[in-house]
Amino acid sequence: MATIEVTVVSAANLKDADGPFNGSDPYVYITLEDCDAQRTATVSGCSDPEWNETLTFEGVENPASKVMKLRVYDDDWGRDDKIGECVIDLGKLVATDGEQEFERVVDDGIFSDATMTFKVKTDGSWGNPEGGAGNLKVTVKSCTGLDDADFAGTTDPYAYLTIEGCEPQQTEKKEGTVNPEWDQELSFEGIENPLSKTLKIKIYDDDTWSRDDKIGECEVDLAELKMGEGPKDYELGVDFALFGLIKTATLTFTLEADGWGNMA
Repeated sequence: MATIEVTVVSAANLKDADGPFNGSDPYVYITLEDCDAQRTATVSGCSDPEWNETLTFEGVENPASKVMKLRVYDDDWGRDDKIGECVIDLGKLVATDGEQEFERVVDDGIFSDATMTFKVKTDGSWGNPEGGAGNLKVTVKSCTGLDDADFAGTTDPYAYLTIEGCEPQQTEKKEGTVNPEWDQELSFEGIENPLSKTLKIKIYDDDTWSRDDKIGECEVDLAELKMGEGPKDYELGVDFALFGLIKTATLTFTLEADGWGNMA
């Protein structure tokens, strides 16, 4: 389990929630799934508060798969007014034990030029590579029980793999089979913030005279991969529709991250 420290530094140009010239009394309230919420102290009568306060989240499971929300409230005697909020996808953090600095727009639901400055610190045992971009090796092994797309035993399947921001990759086609065996290695290079991305795998039937038919698909959240665990084997259902019913074939493949991953 991970420990994450958040140092809330300051905010600027916050909305005056108490009306002109009264001045808001802002504080920051931070939430993270499955953790106790944390909040800063209140700064009285200020639209440009400085907190310089460090809050700690302990026992965070699978941190790279989570999103942290930072909300700014005006401290009132009755119900506190929300001034604005921002979020940070922890799947975009780098694997370093140094502080990572952020400046985010504090969105109040209207037009806003308010900003918040904060720092996030982890123990460096998980996250994206230094520089933010990483590589992924995919070994597509086999698939069993595919739909016979041509209804004649002439289905020619191949796997088509995509990750946002990367060039698609695909296996070779296998002729006349609904149980193809590829055992083919494919590589994605320079994936920006790979822990925040999803690998999508679609199985197509290669047709000569018409558009290739999609005969199944599945996907993997790359935040499932652990730092330093080596190749991870998958056996996933590949769903397809047959006579109005959802059927499932089984796709077998391996993923291996190069120097990045969620907390082991």
